[in-house]
Amino acid sequence: MSESLDELRRAIDTVDEHIVKLLAERASIVREVGRIKTASDEPIFDIEREQAVLARVSSLNQGPYTDTHLCEIFREIMSASRSLEKPVRVGYLGPPHTFSHQAAQQEFGRSTDLVPLASFSEIFDFVNRSSSASGVVPIENSTSGTIGETLDLFTTHTVHIKAEIRLHVSHNLLSSTNSEGWAVVYSHPQAIAQCRAWLQHTLPQSLLMEVTSTAEAARRASTEPNAAAIGPQSAAEAYGLEVIHYDIQDVASNQTRFYVIGNEPAARSGRDKMALMVAVNDRVGALHEVLGRLRSHSLNLSFIQSRPSRLKPGDYIFFLELLGHPDETTVKDAMAELNEATVVTRVLGAWPFPNETPEESSD
Repeated sequence: MSESLDELRRAIDTVDEHIVKLLAERASIVREVGRIKTASDEPIFDIEREQAVLARVSSLNQGPYTDTHLCEIFREIMSASRSLEKPVRVGYLGPPHTFSHQAAQQEFGRSTDLVPLASFSEIFDFVNRSSSASGVVPIENSTSGTIGETLDLFTTHTVHIKAEIRLHVSHNLLSSTNSEGWAVVYSHPQAIAQCRAWLQHTLPQSLLMEVTSTAEAARRASTEPNAAAIGPQSAAEAYGLEVIHYDIQDVASNQTRFYVIGNEPAARSGRDKMALMVAVNDRVGALHEVLGRLRSHSLNLSFIQSRPSRLKPGDYIFFLELLGHPDETTVKDAMAELNEATVVTRVLGAWPFPNETPEESSD
C-alpha cells in the first residue's frame, strides 16, 4: 500500500513540474502582452478578455473539477499575471474580511493590491486620483434593496462602470462564547436588515448595534464577552471567533450586486449592459415619456431607481440599466431621443453581461 501511495505521489510531483513549467511559459507571454498594452496605453484589466478566458476554460472542462472550482484557479492565475504586467490597485469598503473585500477578491484575485477604504466616497475619490485604479462598490441587495449612497456618488464623480459582480451573501452569527443570551449583536445596517426576521425570532432581547462594517462588528465582539456579531466566516477566523449559527439571512438566495468602477470605459463585447443617469423636467408624464422612447426602440430595461436630486423638493434623478451598448445603432437612436426629452442624460458605463451565476460563499 505504501509503495503504491509513494508511486502516486511521485506521479503528482511529475505533473506539478509540468504545471510550473507551463505557468512560467504563460507568464513570459503575459509580460509581452503587458509591454504591448503599456506602449499603446491600454488598460491592464480587461474584463471582456478575462470573461472570455473563463468561458473557454469552462468549455474545455471535462471534470472532475466543477466549472466554478476551475474558474477560481484561473482567476488567481490571471490575478498573478496582471501583477506581472503592471500592478493593479483596487479600492473597496474596508476593513478586510467584509463582503466588499470578498467581492473584490472574487473579481480581481488575491494577487491584486486590494486597498481597504473607509467609505464609498473615498472609493470614488481613490479611482478619480489614479488613471489605472479601480473600485468595487455595492449597488443593490436582493433582500434589502438598492444602496442609495452609491447611486448618489455618480452625480458628483465622473467614473465608468466597467463590470458587475454578483456575490451570494451568507450571514453568520459570530461570538467568542456560545451563551445564546448575548446582550448586544453588532453588524452593518445592511446585514442586520437582511437577518431581521431571524434576529427577532431567535434573539428578541439582544440589542442590535449598527457599526461601519461586518468586520468591525467581529472586532468588537471579540473584545466583549457578552457580545456577538453578524458577518462572514472569514471575519470569525480573523478575530478568533466561533461561528455559532450559519446562514441566518432571512432569504436563502440572498445576493449583493457590485459595480466595478474605473476611469476608462470597458471594451464592447457584443453582449453588454449599460447604465444611464437621467434627469427629467418636473412635469406630468416626463418619466413615462422616457420609458416609452426606450420601449419604442425595443430596449430591455433591467433596473430603475430614483434618487432625490437635492436641488429642490420633489425633484428626482433616475438611474436605469438596459441591455445594449452606446455604440449600437439602436441605442444611439434612443439616446438622441432621450436627449430631447430630458434635462440630463449621462451614460455611466457599459460592461459585458455576466455569463455566470452568483458564486456561493461560505463567508
